[in-house]
Parts: sequence; structure tokens; C-alpha cells
Amino acid sequence: MNWVLFIPETVLSLVIAAALVWSIFGKPLESIVFRFFAIASSLILVGVCIYSTPNSGTLFHGTYRVDFFSQIVKIALSLCLLASAFFSNESSFIEEDKRPEHFFFLCASTFGLMMMASAADILTLYIAMELSSYSLYTLTGFGRNKRSAEAGTKYLLFGAATSGFLLWGFSLMTGLAGSTSLTIVAQKMPLLMAEPAFVLALLFVSFSFLFKLSGFPMHFWAPDTYESASTPVTGFIATASKVAAVAILIRIFQWIGIPPAFVSILGALAFISMTLGNCVALVQKDVKRLLAYSSIAQAGYILVGLLSGTFEGYSSALFYGLAYGLMNAAAFMVVIYVAKVIHHDNPQVSHFDGLAERSPFLALILLLSLLSLAGIPPLIGFTGKWILFSAAMNQGHWFLVLWGVLNSVVSLFYYLTLVKHAYLEKPKDSNLIVLPLHMKLVGFFFLIGLVGVGFYPDALIGWTRDAIRLSFLF
Repeated sequence: MNWVLFIPETVLSLVIAAALVWSIFGKPLESIVFRFFAIASSLILVGVCIYSTPNSGTLFHGTYRVDFFSQIVKIALSLCLLASAFFSNESSFIEEDKRPEHFFFLCASTFGLMMMASAADILTLYIAMELSSYSLYTLTGFGRNKRSAEAGTKYLLFGAATSGFLLWGFSLMTGLAGSTSLTIVAQKMPLLMAEPAFVLALLFVSFSFLFKLSGFPMHFWAPDTYESASTPVTGFIATASKVAAVAILIRIFQWIGIPPAFVSILGALAFISMTLGNCVALVQKDVKRLLAYSSIAQAGYILVGLLSGTFEGYSSALFYGLAYGLMNAAAFMVVIYVAKVIHHDNPQVSHFDGLAERSPFLALILLLSLLSLAGIPPLIGFTGKWILFSAAMNQGHWFLVLWGVLNSVVSLFYYLTLVKHAYLEKPKDSNLIVLPLHMKLVGFFFLIGLVGVGFYPDALIGWTRDAIRLSFLF
């Protein structure tokens, strides 16, 4: 067995163990040291993931597959963990003595999401999803908000129900294929597609992963969880969890295929997700709930690309998933600082009044991230939607593409409402918002990603296309 393939997971396992030991034996006075440890270990993980990108092969008797696709996803997940480590250190809503536990569960969830990206066996995939999910359920209840425990419980109940559907679908799939290996399932596809039970199994499995993507009809958990969890946790859910969900949906559909009847179901779900998310977001005053409904709409856009069932559709969905993680992380950086200034972890739209006067840099990040989410050129969000909708249009899904464009126009209203408060309203507090040097560097990274990749997307598009091309099982 080539253990070099397992380097990112091994490093992350050591970090998890260190965080666990620290949470047991560490002292509150060591909080500053632990903050440095969290950022340093996350940076090391990013470097290890980048270093191990060329590696490929299988582990654990073919149940774990390492290829360019999984490695690209792991780099994105490690960057999401790094951003969450920065955000957690800047947040004043995490109790000092709980920071080790907080980072422990962030790392545990990241470990599960990385395993999802490489899972080539049904049991491996299920265990990985449960590991990532239960860590997030616990983190949601960590917030100081009185509703955090309630939101965590709701998240857990919805997740448990989803887990039941996932097990049901996997049991049908395993029974029909006679194996838990996704390789064998893919090899038997010509026979399995004729079985109505297999179509039902694929439907249950897809619905379960839509839960992590917060797409309709598995979206009910998102608004309460986004609102009630601490902002760094919400940011992690809105970035890492979504990237992993896109990755695993691509894996499932690429390896197993999409039955023709299933395309209509996916199209209906995409239509409802886009419409519901954007319409309800229009009336939101809580910014985190607004971003929650925005995520439901964004899930609809991603489904439009996935249902094309082509190489272009999968590569564009992966590109947009990575871009969405970047756009959301940038937006949540601003939300964290606004929450810190108002001493409340649920900033309203009105709390952004005059942000451009108090911190022009944060206001610029907010402006570009929201315009990118709306799909305004030449930002990365526009490039993502362009290739996503182009792939769907090539397969004749012109109505969904038209509806997606119209929904993007609708989304401009609530995105620009927030921008209006930041740039045109007078601030209620004239004190400037001062960012430390390391957060300015993080902000510049976001700006370069939003604008630079929007202007020059060829490299990232090429990587996503290579990832899809090299990810076939056989």
C-alpha cells in the first residue's frame, strides 16, 4: 500500500489528535498560542495538499481513490479550513476555553469531507459523510446565541432523516449490484439502468447529497443553521460543505450515470431551488439568513450544469463549486467583522450602513463578492455561470438557462440592497474598522481570486477539465 497517497489525511489526523489533547489538557491562558497553532497547522495542510496533487492510485483494497479530481477538491477544502481558522480567531463569539474543541470539530468535518472526495466504496462514502455531518451538528450548537442549540437539534434531525434516505438508497444499490464497490456498480450500469429500483436508489442518494448542497427539497435546515450558528461555523458550512457536495454529486453522476427520467426530476428541483431561494431572500433582513437563501438559489444553478450529464457540464459544475466557495468566504469575512463591531453575531442589513466610510477595504470585498454571486462580469461568478449555462444550453436545456439568467437578475436586487447600505447610507458609528495585517492579506487573496480568476479563468478551467477527465473509474 502506497501511504504517500494518504499524506493530507495523515497530517490532518495528527492535527485532530493535537487539538483533542489540547482541549483536554490545555489552559485558557494558552489561547493565543492555540490560535497560532490553528492557523499554522491549516497552512501546513494547504501546503501538503498542494504538494500531493500529482499523486494518484487506490488505497484500502480499492475503497479509497486518489486522483487529480480528489486532490483539487482537497486543496479547496484545506483552504476553507484555513479561512475558517482565520475567521474563528477574529470572532469574539467563540468562548476562549472552547476554541480547541471548536477547531477539533472543524478539522474532523474537513477530514470527513476529504474522505468523501476520495471515496470509491459505498461504505466509505457513508462513513465519511456521517463524520463530516455530525461534526457540523455539534459546531452549530456551540454558538453563544440562545437559538444555537435549537438550530443544532434541527440540523441533526434533518441530517438523521437524510442519513436514513441515503442508507435506503445505498442498500438498494448494493443489493442490485451485489457489491458495495462503486467500480462494480459502474461496470454493471447497462443492466442496472433497466431496474426501477435502481432509479429509486439513485433518487434517494441524490436527495441525500442535495442536503449538503442545501438544494430543494432538502433545504429546510439552512436558514436556521446559518442564522444561529457562530459566523465562522456558518462560513465553513457555506464553503467547505458546498464544495464537497458538488464534488460527490459529480462523482456519483459521472460514474453511475443519470437516467433519462431523472433529468426531468433534476430540472424541476433546479427550477424550484432557484425560484424559492431568490424570492425568499428578497424579504430577508438578517444577512446570514439572506446568504442562506442565496445558497439555495446557487444550488439550483449548479444543478442546471449537472443535469447536462456531459464532460462540459461536470467540469463547469466543479469550477462553479470552487468559485462559490471563494465568493462565500469573502462575503463571510465582512459579516464577521460587522458582527464583531456591533457585538452581535446576527448582523442585520441596516448594520452595514456606511461601511464604505468606516472600512473602504471591507466594503470593496463585500461589493465584489456580492456582484460575483450575482454573476456580474468580469468577476469569477460571471465566468462560472457562463460556462455552467453554456453546458446546459448545449444539451437543449434552454428554458432552465433562461430561468437561471432571470433569477440572477432578481438576485441583484437583494445583493445591491446590501451594497446600497454599505455605500450610500450614513454610518451610525463613526469609528473606523481596523483590520490586522494578516486579515488584510486574506482580503487581498479574496480580491485577487474574485477579479483575477474572472479575467484569466483559463488555468482554473483547465484544472477542472483535467480533474473530470482523469476521474473515471476505468
